[in-house]
Amino acid sequence: MSPLLHILLTLAGSCCASSQVLYPPQYTNTRIVGGEEAPEGLAPYQISLQGAASGRHSCGGAIIDERWIITAAHCTRGKQASEFRVLAGTQDLQQNATKYYYPDRIVEHCNYEPRKYRNDIALLHLNESFVFDNATQKVELDHEPLVPGSRLLLTGWGTLSLGGDVPTRLQSLEVKYVPYEQCRAAHDNSSRVDIGHVCTYNDKGRGACHGDSGGPLVHNGRLVALVNWGMPCARGYPDAHASIAYYHDFIRTHLSLTETESDPEGNPEELTVSQRGRHCS
Repeated sequence: MSPLLHILLTLAGSCCASSQVLYPPQYTNTRIVGGEEAPEGLAPYQISLQGAASGRHSCGGAIIDERWIITAAHCTRGKQASEFRVLAGTQDLQQNATKYYYPDRIVEHCNYEPRKYRNDIALLHLNESFVFDNATQKVELDHEPLVPGSRLLLTGWGTLSLGGDVPTRLQSLEVKYVPYEQCRAAHDNSSRVDIGHVCTYNDKGRGACHGDSGGPLVHNGRLVALVNWGMPCARGYPDAHASIAYYHDFIRTHLSLTETESDPEGNPEELTVSQRGRHCS
């Protein structure tokens, strides 16, 4: 048994993982635990998904094309596109000189299962293209398999402890990839961990938390996963994230969507601002 697996199983045995409340929900005030302020220029693909009316940060996400961002489906469930705005090109939620972008379409995975935390992935299409510069860039998608010990970069706006104050500066944390079998064993063989997840672990007291949901994890500068769920917060269990490689077809299919759809008679029909969809590849 590897030392990491022994530690994870010991922690799992100390308290039944399946009996605890998982994160999300989103719209809470706690995020990365045990992180540090991100260096200037880190993660130009990072976005803040906010309420259009409140201006409140709710989830993270990543820019993957000129008019597309990717996030977790639990961040968008039950919401219309018009209820969101997207902040990009800054590491400070309050003092920034950037503009906001507005989604006109939400595309959730058709098999998203909120209670089981499966297929928790969504795309948001914007009503205008991002203006790319040094502070705003898309991230390339990574489909190469990870190996045990691979280190990933997690970014988001977060606190250093559960229930702490929310800093305005972007936080970053390096986490280690945990293979599927070890991750599931650490969670008492819970079905919430499936092959569509990439799991990560750091020391107890360092990890993702509420509000990091949908945020990017990158490996060698490429997007490998999106924050989905974990034991709140940084309790020593692996966190589970939606695998970009696993959802490759879903992502690629919808990035190729056009600005119009056809009505039953074959005439193009403009997308409405509030339009949303639940689609598979």
